[in-house]
Amino acid sequence: MSDYKSKSELDFEREVIDYLTHIGGVKQWEYLENVKTTEQLWNNFKLILEQNNRARLKKTLTVTEFNQVKKIISNIDTPYHAGQFLYGVNGVSEIELDLDSGQHVFLTVFDQAQVGGGNTVYQVVNQIERPKIVDGKPNRRFDVTLLINGLPIIQIELKKAMHSTNESLNQMKQYIAEKQYSGIFSTLQILIAMTPFDIRYMANTTLKSFNKAFAFNWQNEENAKPVRSWKTFSDKVLSIPMAHDLATRYMVLDGTKNKESIKVMRPYQVYATKRVLDKVRKHDFSYDDGKLGYIWHTTGSGKTITSFKTAWLASRLPNVDKVIFLVDRIALTNQTADAYRAYDPVAGFEGKTGVVSDTANISDLQRKLTIKSDKNIIVTSIQKMSRYVSRQSFKPLNENILFIVDEAHRSTGNGSENQGMLESIRNAIPKAAWIGYTGTPKFPETREIFGDLLHAYTIKEAIADKNVLGFNVEFKETIKAPENPTNEDIDDNIKGSVYDTSSEHVELVVKDIFDNWKSRSNNRKYNALLTVHVGGNKASTPRAMEYFDKFQEINKTKPEDERLKVAISFSVDTSNGNNQLETNSNLHRAIKEYNKIFGTTFDMTTVKQYTDDLARRLNKTADEVLEIYNKKSGMLGISGISSDSRDIENALFNEGNERALLTGLLYARIVSKYIGQYYAELGGCDAICFTAGVGENAAYLRRLIIDNVSRAFGVFLDEELNSIRSDENRVISHQYSQIKVMVIPTNEEVMIARDTVRLLDL
Repeated sequence: MSDYKSKSELDFEREVIDYLTHIGGVKQWEYLENVKTTEQLWNNFKLILEQNNRARLKKTLTVTEFNQVKKIISNIDTPYHAGQFLYGVNGVSEIELDLDSGQHVFLTVFDQAQVGGGNTVYQVVNQIERPKIVDGKPNRRFDVTLLINGLPIIQIELKKAMHSTNESLNQMKQYIAEKQYSGIFSTLQILIAMTPFDIRYMANTTLKSFNKAFAFNWQNEENAKPVRSWKTFSDKVLSIPMAHDLATRYMVLDGTKNKESIKVMRPYQVYATKRVLDKVRKHDFSYDDGKLGYIWHTTGSGKTITSFKTAWLASRLPNVDKVIFLVDRIALTNQTADAYRAYDPVAGFEGKTGVVSDTANISDLQRKLTIKSDKNIIVTSIQKMSRYVSRQSFKPLNENILFIVDEAHRSTGNGSENQGMLESIRNAIPKAAWIGYTGTPKFPETREIFGDLLHAYTIKEAIADKNVLGFNVEFKETIKAPENPTNEDIDDNIKGSVYDTSSEHVELVVKDIFDNWKSRSNNRKYNALLTVHVGGNKASTPRAMEYFDKFQEINKTKPEDERLKVAISFSVDTSNGNNQLETNSNLHRAIKEYNKIFGTTFDMTTVKQYTDDLARRLNKTADEVLEIYNKKSGMLGISGISSDSRDIENALFNEGNERALLTGLLYARIVSKYIGQYYAELGGCDAICFTAGVGENAAYLRRLIIDNVSRAFGVFLDEELNSIRSDENRVISHQYSQIKVMVIPTNEEVMIARDTVRLLDL
C-alpha cells in the first residue's frame, strides 16, 4: 500500500499498460506507444481494416474511400447502435463501401467467430489527445484505451491510490456530456474506473441513462467476494479472450422501444452462463439422461438476461438444433417473448425479425417445432408443450432440443400439475437436455428433476453487493395525538380504525408519496403498488377512490414533469346492492383517466382488458397482482415459505433457508421499532412481555428483538432462560438487565370460552 501511495497517476498508468501486454506471462495487448492522437487512431484502424480484407481489396483505400468508412462509424449516435454495428449480421460486422473504381464491396470489421484468434488484433493505447467537441469545454486526454481490430472498445480511467473510482466515473460521465465518445470513440462498449485497490466496470451509456449504481465490481467465482486488486481484475477480466467476450458474448443489446441500451453482464451471470454452455457443449443428446443441472439466482438478480444469453449462445452450438424456453404460466409467454425479442441482436437489424418466436396456440407450436426455420429460440408455456406431446398425431422429434425452464421450482412440487406436465414432455422427447432457472429451489426435488446445482447466487450475495433492493421499512404517523388527551382521545388514537375514515390521513399519505417519490423510486425507475385496507369487513373501494381522487387533485397543481401516473383497479360490481351504481361509476371514471394518460380506449365492456393492460405495465399479470394482494404479502411475501412462523423457523434452522433468516430479521426490526415508539410515548418501561404464539414459542425471534433494543434501553436476555419452553409465566431477562423481559403464555380458546360465558350471562 505504501508503495502505491507514493506513485503518481502516470506511474500507475505505465504499470497497468506494462501488465496488460503480458498477462500471465503470455503476450496479450500490443502497446502502441506512438499513437497519441485521434488521427493516428484512424490510421491504425485503416491499416487493420485493409489487412483483414486483402482478398476484397486490390490496393489500399484512398482518402475518399476511407472517408466513407469514417462517416459510417462517426454517425453511430448511441452505444446501442454501436453494439448493433459491432455485432452485424449473424456475428459478422461489415462496412458497405463504394470504391473509386465503381466496385461495391463489403469490408469485414469484426467476426464474432474469431474472438481470441484468427485475424483479430488486440492493442492498447494511452494519453490519446481529444480536441474539444462542445464549445467552451477543454481539450481532453484519455488514460488507457483497449482497441479490438483498431476500434476503441474498452475505456479505462485511472486514479492513483487514496482516490476513489467514483472520481473516474464522474470523469467519464463528463466526457459523455462533452460528446467526447464520438468519432472513432463511438464504438466504446465498456467503461472501467480503476484505482490500485478498487475497480468498477459498466456498459457505455447515454448521458440521460448514466447511473453509477450500474458500475459493478468483478467477483471471485468461488465465493462471490469483490475483486479489489487491479492485477487480479486484469487477470480475470482484461485478459484475452475474456475482455473480448465481455464486450461481445456477455453484452446484451436491449432494444426495448424508446429505452435502447447495452447491458454488460454481472460476474455471477457470466459464471452461470459459462457453466451451462460447458454442460451443453459436452452433452450427448443420444445417450445422456438430459439432466444438465439448474441455476439458483435469487429473485431480482436478472435471470431473464442470464437465461436469454444462455439460450442465445446455446442455440449457436453445433450440437443444438433448437432452444425451447418453458414458462410455467400461459400468461407469461408473451411477456417473456417480448423481453427475449428486445434482447435479440438480429431483430430490427436491416429489417430482420430476429430468431425468437412465441407460440399463439398448440398448432403454431407444432408448426415451429417441425419445420426448418431460422427462429430457433421458441418461447412457450409448459401447458402448451404438454398438450402438444399428448396429441395422438404427435411424432417424436428428431432434433437435439435444449429446454430451459423458467421458475423451475414450480415444476418440482410433490405431485403438482406442472410436475406431471414436465414428466410427460420428457418422456415424449427423450432426445433433449434440460436446464432449470429458479430463485427459490425446492430440496431435493429440483435436483432430482434437473440434476446438480451449476451455480448459485443467493439473496445473501445479492444484498451484499447491492444488486437487489434490500428492505427499507419506514413507520410514519400521520395523525398526531392531542397534547393533553382525554381517555376518549387516547382510545381513538390507539385504534387502527381511525385511519379508515380520516380524510387528513389520505391527504398526508398522498403528500408523502409526492414528496418522496423521486428518491424512493430511484428517479422514477420503479413502479409501486398502494394497497388500501378498511377494517370491519367493509368495502375498501370507496376508500381507494379517495386516494385516487386526492392524487388527481394534487397532480393538477403540479408541473407536467412532477405529476404521477396513477391508476386504480377493482372489479365491476354485479351484486345489485346499494353501492353498485357508485362503485361502477367510480370505476368508469378511473378508466377514462387511464385512457387519457396512456392513449387507450377501454370502457366498462373491456374491464378485464383494462386490468390486464394495467398489470402488464406493472410487469405482472392481473391474476398475479390479485395473488400478491391477497396471498403473498406479510411474512409469506418475504419468506416465500409460509405465513406461519413455525414453518419459517423450521426452514431457518433445519434447511438454512436465507429468506427465512431475512424474514426473522425484518420481523424483529419492526417489533423493536414499536417497542421504541411505545417507550417514548409511555415515558419509560417496566417490562417487555412476549405472549401468544410467536412471543411464547419463537426463542430466536425474542433474542433478535431484544438485541435490537438492548443498547438503547440496557435490556439483556438470559440465553439459558430464553431457550426454555414452558407453560408458566416466567422472567427470561438477565439479572443485570435494567428492564425485565417476560414470557406470558396465553390460551385463546379458554379466553373465548370465558368471554362467551360472560356475554351470555351463563
